[in-house]
Amino acid sequence: MKDAQQARVRWHQLSLYIDNHLHDRYLAPPLTLVVAALLTLWVPVWQAVLWAGLELVAIAVYTCVYLQFRRTAKPLDETVWVRRIAWAHGVHMVMWSSIVMWAYVPGNLTSLMFVMLVHVGLISLTVVMSNPHRRLLMSDLVAPTVALVAPPVLDGTLFSAGLALLGIFYIALMLMVGLKIHASSTETLVLRERNSELIRELEQQLKTDGLTGLKNRDHFITTARNELERHARYQQPVALLMVDIDHFKQINDTYGHLAGDEVLKAVSSVFVDMVRTSDCLARLGGEEFAVLMPQTALDAAMAAAERLRMAVAKVRCPLDDDVVAPTVSIGIAIAPDGNETLSSLMRRSDLAMYDAKGRGRNCVVVAPDRNAKQVA
Repeated sequence: MKDAQQARVRWHQLSLYIDNHLHDRYLAPPLTLVVAALLTLWVPVWQAVLWAGLELVAIAVYTCVYLQFRRTAKPLDETVWVRRIAWAHGVHMVMWSSIVMWAYVPGNLTSLMFVMLVHVGLISLTVVMSNPHRRLLMSDLVAPTVALVAPPVLDGTLFSAGLALLGIFYIALMLMVGLKIHASSTETLVLRERNSELIRELEQQLKTDGLTGLKNRDHFITTARNELERHARYQQPVALLMVDIDHFKQINDTYGHLAGDEVLKAVSSVFVDMVRTSDCLARLGGEEFAVLMPQTALDAAMAAAERLRMAVAKVRCPLDDDVVAPTVSIGIAIAPDGNETLSSLMRRSDLAMYDAKGRGRNCVVVAPDRNAKQVA
């Protein structure tokens, strides 16, 4: 559970990183053209155009990767996407940092200040946009960090050394800011995941019977109504099984309610093993259960009910110094075309279940057809 939560947090961090950087598709191209125009102060026009062209291609590539990530339903592992994004965005960062090779002229203070100004801005933007994902933040900072510090270090003057030191302190400060924001956003995401998990657990509890772990009456009513509406629309049959544990009051009176709870859990476990995953199994209350079987006609419903009855009959529950062998009575009602209200279907299957009780229990009884009953 904890590993799954951490994986979701990492995925959200990557999503935030992508959301931040998607702004580049609007801002990076015009910024590239402005910088290319300034580059013409130190390099021939064709070189500035070449740099701008390569950078625009890099922007297009990583933007495509980001949009592909946005369209995906997480078919790939998070680490695969991190690797793809690191390569795509890394090329973009290297292209920007390559300005140091184009514009920096040793001994020329104007070109030095231009290069450092570009990379100070690049580092600031990187920290602002890349902080949600720690690994990508660190990799994004490598190229502009080198490009910011290298020229003044290579320049060799006392003033340049001061600029290099200033650049190092600035990078350290921005890195600390970025990591602090990352830690805060991670804490927020973790709390959000925990809250989501708690909400999911609460929603599950609202749908689940606390003793048996089966779905409860409210969930059954909602699901069954939706299934009947769907099957009526497509004219498909629906079967409803009402199941009641025989002589359950006697078990409670003889062995106590805790023993009765053990019988309920044992019988519920058999139901879970025998009922299809497509069926809706629920404990309606007390010792009464229901199974809604979508797309199930009478013959299949009768066979399923008989298997269920026989499986329960094999259960043995050791209680105190005795062994209880519970049995169930089952009533079946069929809506051949799904066109019946849930209350009507439950009433017919309930009457069939009581008919099974009257016939000696531990048996299956089918309710008469609804139309036939109305005619009578």
